[in-house]
Amino acid sequence: MARAKLVDMEMDAQPTTGYLLQYCEKCLARCIFCELSRGLPRIARVVWPEVELGKLLPRLPIFDRVCLQSVLKRGWIDELLEMLRELKKVGRPISVAVTPIPTSVLMELRRFCDYIGVGLDAATPRVFERVGKPFTWSTYMRFLEKCVEVFGRGKVFVHIVAGLGENPLELVDTMRKLYGMGCRIALFSYVPPRTGPKLPGVDVLTYRFLQVVRQCLEEGIDPAPLIDASSPRPRFRRAPPLSNPLRAVLTSGCPSCNRPFYNESPRGPIMNYPSLDLLERNRLVVEKELAEVNAL
Repeated sequence: MARAKLVDMEMDAQPTTGYLLQYCEKCLARCIFCELSRGLPRIARVVWPEVELGKLLPRLPIFDRVCLQSVLKRGWIDELLEMLRELKKVGRPISVAVTPIPTSVLMELRRFCDYIGVGLDAATPRVFERVGKPFTWSTYMRFLEKCVEVFGRGKVFVHIVAGLGENPLELVDTMRKLYGMGCRIALFSYVPPRTGPKLPGVDVLTYRFLQVVRQCLEEGIDPAPLIDASSPRPRFRRAPPLSNPLRAVLTSGCPSCNRPFYNESPRGPIMNYPSLDLLERNRLVVEKELAEVNAL
């Protein structure tokens, strides 16, 4: 693979977290929605060029946070810990995203990171098996419990991808369960890969509904009694009493995680808004979408 050059460019919304991915010619996981499993350096809409870590370190202080994302390959845990030792020198808070690992390694990660992300991705055991996730659903659930034990409640973000083939109400049930465990949700929308099988995906209004559900859980509101389960399209009987409903559509994840245009083209429709400024520019569109799901 050719090495990439670092470039300066203007962006409609700048990332507030520096995202790094371990280099890998081909991830050993077999997730059918991820092109890393097919030897392509791409996740969702993001292409990950190969850059030496030493060249990136001086640039990382411009970010509020650094997020290191792991891959399954031979020796990945040792390499991950080595990278974290170098990243610690940058002096920024660090998040790490991993698959299930031994408790001893989890304890070691806590020395470097204040938040941990876990790519469960699938919303149900049925979808989990269908899309080829590594390990088992029960292994992930046990690991998430251990993550909460080590990092603390509210410090574990579970990555969920909407549109892999789940029913939206199934996803609601899973989110409620995970928040009950002390986890939080980083919500993504499915992006069809350029190669490989295509999954159902999720439309904007269904995604807005799920974002409102997640925001309810963030604010300690149980969304279940407010949901109109008989509606053909998932929606609420009445608008949940959120402190600021518009904030539901902002990117969800660790502090300072905004992932600009990870799920969508800047031309729209925008699923996760990476900044308040961009959200304000599209306020009328978003308010109309939220009115649709809130049955107003």
